[in-house]
Amino acid sequence: MHSDNGRTLYSRADLQEVHQLSESTLQNLWSDRENNGHPDAEIIGGVMHWDDADWSLWYQEHQRQRAAAVTKNPPDLAGDPEEEVGPAGAARICGYADTSTVSHNVKNPPEGWPAPSSYDLLPSGRQRPKWKRWELWRYVADRKGRGHAGGRPKGRRGLAYPYQGDERLTLARQALKENPGATNAELITQLQGKTERTYSRPVWNLILKSAREHPED
Repeated sequence: MHSDNGRTLYSRADLQEVHQLSESTLQNLWSDRENNGHPDAEIIGGVMHWDDADWSLWYQEHQRQRAAAVTKNPPDLAGDPEEEVGPAGAARICGYADTSTVSHNVKNPPEGWPAPSSYDLLPSGRQRPKWKRWELWRYVADRKGRGHAGGRPKGRRGLAYPYQGDERLTLARQALKENPGATNAELITQLQGKTERTYSRPVWNLILKSAREHPED
């Protein structure tokens, strides 16, 4: 770990420990950076490092997009990635018709099902589990039986292209029309002030890439 003017910079080994990801997963994410928008690395002492704040925002958005690409039912993929949701919210995120599948997953966790991040104590004395949105997005993207995670959706499942139906894609398309010769760096500066929540530059790069490739629905 390296600190620089209030920023926390993590090496790949640090990311592996802090975010509980395997070395091969991190390597694959970096190798596919041209397609997934992985943040650029900073070289410190001959070792690649990443700003953890930027990397975490990018990784959460990456899971949301992967989940959107493989979810059969209309999923709930909006909201703060760090927000915790109960069984009803988890069911909506996963595309389940009701909470029965969530209850089953709690008792008999399928591969990749995240452990609750906290619990609510109910008047009855029972504990209601809660999960962070982005952890459920990751589960949806990786779960078995719903197509290849992160791949092209089959038929009418998922999205026809990245960020389809996302209001940020609409903003990006509008910005491109109004500034046809502008670079992504110039456009991102404008776009970051048009949303209530701040999204990282790698995320906006992905959105602009989709907007350039799909200027219309």
